[in-house]
Amino acid sequence: MKLASTIAILGSLLTAGSIHAKWSRIPIIKERPVDIAISGPHSNASLDSSSGFGQADAVLSDDITAPATVSAGKSFVVINLGKPVLISQSSFVNDGIEGRATLSASADKKGWAVLEEKVFSAADRTVEFKFAGMQAKFIKLELALSKGGMIRALHFFGGQTDKGYAVKQDKEGKQGKPMDLIGGLGGARVIYAAPKPANGLDTAVTYNKFSFPESDEKYRTVIYDFGQLRILNEFASVHSPRPVRFEVFAFDNLPEKEDWRGRLAFDPTEFNAKSPVAVAEDTRGSGSLKVKPAKPVKTRYLALRWEPEFNPPDFQATGSSTGNVINIVTTNTVIINNSDGTQTVVEVTVTDAYGAGAGSSDVTGDNALQIQSQNGASQNDNSVIKTTVMSAPDPVTGERSVLSVTEQTGTTTVTQTNNSDGGTTTVTETENSDGSSTTMTETTDGNGNTTTTVTNEDAQNNETGSATTTSTDGGTTQTTTSSDGNLGAGNTPNPSNNTPGTPGNGGGTSVGSAPP
Repeated sequence: MKLASTIAILGSLLTAGSIHAKWSRIPIIKERPVDIAISGPHSNASLDSSSGFGQADAVLSDDITAPATVSAGKSFVVINLGKPVLISQSSFVNDGIEGRATLSASADKKGWAVLEEKVFSAADRTVEFKFAGMQAKFIKLELALSKGGMIRALHFFGGQTDKGYAVKQDKEGKQGKPMDLIGGLGGARVIYAAPKPANGLDTAVTYNKFSFPESDEKYRTVIYDFGQLRILNEFASVHSPRPVRFEVFAFDNLPEKEDWRGRLAFDPTEFNAKSPVAVAEDTRGSGSLKVKPAKPVKTRYLALRWEPEFNPPDFQATGSSTGNVINIVTTNTVIINNSDGTQTVVEVTVTDAYGAGAGSSDVTGDNALQIQSQNGASQNDNSVIKTTVMSAPDPVTGERSVLSVTEQTGTTTVTQTNNSDGGTTTVTETENSDGSSTTMTETTDGNGNTTTTVTNEDAQNNETGSATTTSTDGGTTQTTTSSDGNLGAGNTPNPSNNTPGTPGNGGGTSVGSAPP
């Protein structure tokens, strides 16, 4: 009896240990692909034309729940990416349509190359295209359907990632425009996913698309680290069409401990001591839902948890969280043709950050743990302005040679205002370490044309150079409005070291034109 009792006790402990086993932290990826066709600061995409689609604009929305209705028969949608962009895969969420999908690409809409075709049924929740990478300015999705319905979350991925972007929120998260901070440029990184996704951990984490296998676990859970405090106003889910309870948890500071291997781990029983900040139920199994918290959620660590009504053999889920963004700083290049024939290239680069924009927004913690989380955020999203002065073209070969390359450190502030024509004006002012200053002003009109002006002043506030570039319809026209030979080169015929400086704390050129 004594031996049997001991075995029973050990068995119960082992069972409890397996149920509440700690989860191992997922290594953070440095770069995440971003959707090249979502209408946003990193993309010039626009809807070119469509037929047979209702609410066709939804295909460009970063709202993953936004549906585009599609009729039975033949239909199509054409997306203009604004400029040639590398594309290598695509997918959409299927809400009841059935038939054939053909994805094509073109440089000029005159000749189309078929990238891939897919035949699918209404039961196929996700339709995916994978193909050899191709540069394209236009993408066409054609559908030949025996049954109409809806599609959601149409995504296109290629070579563009969130490296080189920094996202800013104000202290209260009230100003700016709504943006998905999980699937876009918000810096979110998946650090826990349980049970282990059946579509492969790398794929699930990279594209924020989880296919959870059949499991004895009650919940399907994903935990994100934004890299810094974020203020979130709304949460959404697109999932397998079956009844599900959706819960959102926020952690002021994630309670992690090292496991026996020395790796950080999270104990899921921590959820038992917390109340969710938002809860929603998809009682009809429609496959999508949205929920607003009672008040804005300020957090660095966010957990999304799905509880299916029964244990499905496969449960697919994608989550999003929306917050207001006042500014997005991006890598950019300005080329100035100087009046003496020389050329100045100003490259603004947002350097590496595990979360784009990590650690430099104005959001402040409400308590000691939030302050600790913010203080521990990555501070390496600084920007560098590199100025390269090129010689005038060689009369014979037409080639230029490098006259000087300089970099500086400094402090940058960025302000953005809305113009009456629907465009924006963004001013980036950098105080350089040598006392000089650099101001970059980008004005975008309602048609998407962008004018960028770069002005440099010395330590005595004397203007040493000013130049303007105008970008129209994807092309760039470089014109010099005022220059003494070389931007920032003083009055000497040869370039000096008094050149545009570098933003020190999350500076850079605010988005007005897409990075080259």
